[in-house]
Amino acid sequence: MLRIFSLEDVPRGRWNRVLEGAEHATVFHTLEWLEIQRRFFRMREMLLCSDTCIFPVFVRRRGVFTVYGSPVPETGAIYGGPVCKGGGVEEVLGYFERLSPFSALFIKTPCGFPREVFGSWEVERVGNYVVELGDEEVMWGRMHKKARNAVRKAEKSGIRVEMCDESHVEEYYRMVLQVAERKRLLPLPLDFMRAVVGSGLGRLMLAFRDGTPVAGGIFLCFGDTVTYWDGASDDAFRRYQPSSLVQWEVMRWAAEQGYRWYDMGGAGIESIARFKSRWGGRYVEFFRVYREGAVARAARRVYARLRCYPWVSRVFRY
Repeated sequence: MLRIFSLEDVPRGRWNRVLEGAEHATVFHTLEWLEIQRRFFRMREMLLCSDTCIFPVFVRRRGVFTVYGSPVPETGAIYGGPVCKGGGVEEVLGYFERLSPFSALFIKTPCGFPREVFGSWEVERVGNYVVELGDEEVMWGRMHKKARNAVRKAEKSGIRVEMCDESHVEEYYRMVLQVAERKRLLPLPLDFMRAVVGSGLGRLMLAFRDGTPVAGGIFLCFGDTVTYWDGASDDAFRRYQPSSLVQWEVMRWAAEQGYRWYDMGGAGIESIARFKSRWGGRYVEFFRVYREGAVARAARRVYARLRCYPWVSRVFRY
């Protein structure tokens, strides 16, 4: 039977059993991740759970509007939605079949999730690249020559890459702020990133030149997959290609640790897609799914036009 829980009363054993057996489960479905999110973003959780399905949902209210998000946009999670061990997806989605004009449900599915379960709901496709990990020579051979040349340039330029703990997150965050200013985006909070790395869910990898951090990324580990969660670099050192060496080193590290897949975290922007296509991965898709009342739909379309302004993201994030 499907029931709704909070993080305090969710049956953790049942949740984790579904998590372990569900084909599309991600790090963003873990209770550890959900607890960190709740701590830093003022949202109420609804954890839908049965013997075969789990569906983490956060609820956020702004005036007359109620948004059910799995995940909530602008709060750091790449994927969400229901995942099941066997059947039951239709029952879980049926909970949101009827929404008021001022309510909306947003889902961003994991890669490879079946499109047909959403029926007539509004669905947008998003591209991504997933790299199969394994033998180093095989991975190197699958990469585009531009990626290999960039890695060689970084190495010849004296760039070295290290796995770092949460004490280095502030150094990394300096570059995050630089990227956010350049792209006119609101960055995730520093303490949120520090908590993700400190929890063990995330690993921070930094590239250094002469002792100075010049690029880096935070990578999330779950099951057989490492996911590229966040990346940043110092503009003054981009010519040395440090970000390319970070990508290669995380692939090598993940393969050595026994992970099977490297999920590159989405490629919905042309320039980003071009960069991520060079690392030997296969092209896959995931979905943004919307179920919403008429008034909420109109408000979302206005927000989509204005979200490039940091003050808009700030208002709707918290």
